[in-house]
Amino acid sequence: MPLHGQFVVAVILGRSGSDTADVLAPYDVLASSPDFFVYTIAASAAPAVVDGGMWVVPTHTFGEVAAGAAPTPDLVVVPAVNSPSGPEEAAAREFIVNQYNAGARILGICAGSRLLAASGVLDGLRATSHWSRIAALRTSNPEVSWVTGQRYVQDGRVTTTGGVTSSIPGSLKVIADMAGDAEANRVGESVGYPGLKLDGPTAMPVKVFGFEDAAILMNTAFPWGRPRVAVELKDGVEEIDAAAIFEVYGYSQGATTSALSAKGFVTTKHGLVVKTSILDGATTTVVAGELGAPGSPQGFDAAFEQLSRSSSSSVVQSVSKMIEYPLDRVRQERAPLIAQARTSLLLVLGLLLAVGVGMLPTIILGFVRRRMRARA
Repeated sequence: MPLHGQFVVAVILGRSGSDTADVLAPYDVLASSPDFFVYTIAASAAPAVVDGGMWVVPTHTFGEVAAGAAPTPDLVVVPAVNSPSGPEEAAAREFIVNQYNAGARILGICAGSRLLAASGVLDGLRATSHWSRIAALRTSNPEVSWVTGQRYVQDGRVTTTGGVTSSIPGSLKVIADMAGDAEANRVGESVGYPGLKLDGPTAMPVKVFGFEDAAILMNTAFPWGRPRVAVELKDGVEEIDAAAIFEVYGYSQGATTSALSAKGFVTTKHGLVVKTSILDGATTTVVAGELGAPGSPQGFDAAFEQLSRSSSSSVVQSVSKMIEYPLDRVRQERAPLIAQARTSLLLVLGLLLAVGVGMLPTIILGFVRRRMRARA
């Protein structure tokens, strides 16, 4: 239970599946402050799936809050879920509306704004989302004033963030508003988000898909030959460290990841219970929170460094754009030639297939004409 004076935070876990970093990153940031009591919440007590082959065990259910059996949140964190408008998330939408109407603050993470928009709490407000989602949201939810080029947008009691890792400065802004600038700066220094200044500008370049993203498109369209990366989680792992490796590889589509642990579940630094597959002693793993040299930066820095060992630089740059994480201090390594060549080979294969599909009607028509002449 929360101590006297602590702010209560409920981090929603979607029934249709949630984005790993959207859940774990703000949980880590907010739970790093003793001014906040943070728990996860879902429609049921069953473990909730997040990307990367993990399940998070909810601390409480929506029903427990309604019945007074769980602390009423001062802040509700809303991650991206797979079916924001679907029936699977009806209970989550109702919970969001009820808590907002009761006076709670709302923190929407990345495409979690889709769930917020579907619940109606963004109507008449300014909000943002992942840059790849905003065009569609302007069409589906014109009653919201959608903003581009901002790490986060705050309108009244609602804060929404841009891309995946923008959840970190967005969460720190909420800490500053609720617990003061000094506490937000202290937590920000411990998290170590690159270039973060609490009083600095929130603007960032407006991003669009370009040719430089072709490598990820090819990885998605042609998954053949992807390496498998087994990620081992250990008790006490930082939540951001646990999320980063899955998020980076997930956006790259350059590898298939799996989450493993010795007992099939771990308890993170701030008390999250995460279920995984059981570690096979014969499986070679990378250990979340222990990537790179001892004492080197972990989290997204280490995850990008790990990605650079198995992917081309274009993939690394594109993933950085997708999750809006600066690479200024990331030490990139040179991947083996076969890994670098994979992207080029997939591009050539894609072009050949496109040409082949384009020529297919001509080939078929020519074949038919030859058969007709032969019968004449």
